[in-house]
Amino acid sequence: MQKHVTIRCKKFLHTSQPSVLQPIAIASLLRLPERKLCLTVQDTLPDLPLLTPVRGEIEIQHQGTCLQVIAQVYAIVTLTCRRCLCQYNERLPVGVSEVIWLDATKSDPQAWPSEQEVPLGDLMEYLPPDGWLDVGQWLYEQISLALPSHSLCRPDCQLDWQPEEATPVDPRWASLSGFDPLE
Repeated sequence: MQKHVTIRCKKFLHTSQPSVLQPIAIASLLRLPERKLCLTVQDTLPDLPLLTPVRGEIEIQHQGTCLQVIAQVYAIVTLTCRRCLCQYNERLPVGVSEVIWLDATKSDPQAWPSEQEVPLGDLMEYLPPDGWLDVGQWLYEQISLALPSHSLCRPDCQLDWQPEEATPVDPRWASLSGFDPLE
């Protein structure tokens, strides 16, 4: 039997409901049935170009030496087209599954060497077993990574402006107009 926590939170001035995107004590997951917490999210995230609140499900399961965090969320984001610079809205679905290892020594930045070669397979996230998982920060990072890096309002978007007529060439440079450096 899973424990489902459903908190619907809209950020109004007079609301007293807490956000589900608050940090969670990792040790508290051990007391839940199946060591699993399911969150229904309907919340806004600051500093993201969101038109609608983030909606969906986040599942956090303590698996002894790691946390398995699975999210299926979506939002509508307001983006700026890289060609015509107009703003447009796009539905952004985010489906992600991440393993966060629990290791007190690797999660402490003071214990890290100043310089170390790390194999690609060791690039993982670590948290202390008695620490906290900041669900809001984790979700913010996942949505930020899902934002398109080259946003276009439509595939055939063209610039709305036409280049100006060619300015007259200075007669002193006119002989260079036929020069091709690749020849």
